[in-house]
Amino acid sequence: MKKFRTLTILTFVFIIITFSFNAKSEYPITSIAVIDLNLILAEAKAAKKASEEIEGIALEIENSLKASEEELIKEQDELAESQAVMTPESFEDKMVNFQKKVQNFNISKQDRLQSLDNMIADARLQVLQALEPILEQITEEKGLTIILDKNIVLLNTEKMDITKEALKKLNKELSNIKISKE
Repeated sequence: MKKFRTLTILTFVFIIITFSFNAKSEYPITSIAVIDLNLILAEAKAAKKASEEIEGIALEIENSLKASEEELIKEQDELAESQAVMTPESFEDKMVNFQKKVQNFNISKQDRLQSLDNMIADARLQVLQALEPILEQITEEKGLTIILDKNIVLLNTEKMDITKEALKKLNKELSNIKISKE
């Protein structure tokens, strides 16, 4: 009886050890790297050029909106001055037209600001799309299994950081970004 019990225990231990080795072999050895995507998006040459171009477009939009706003203020002042000499019906018609202009201006302003946001998002996307094959190449070269954004990592060694290497390769691969003004 004692031999049977010992044999059962040994068999059970053998099965557990066998399954634990098989379970471990299914997963690759984990090798982790970190990358600072914010630094990449801020320091990549193409991203800097795109940022300057978008800033120029933003300045043009701002100047255009300011000029339109000044025209609306001038029209509002003229409307207020002419109110005393106009009939109430005539003033009401002009006021309705003016309010429509203000509403159209606000819609146009929102559309233009949204287009700026879209340009920024598109530029970021182009950088990230160009970065993806570079990260795949670095992953293959270094045998990495995981790359984490540095912003979510609390602590890492400098050896784990592939930001500089990725930025250097990205600057060689991506010289500029196409900015669509649509």
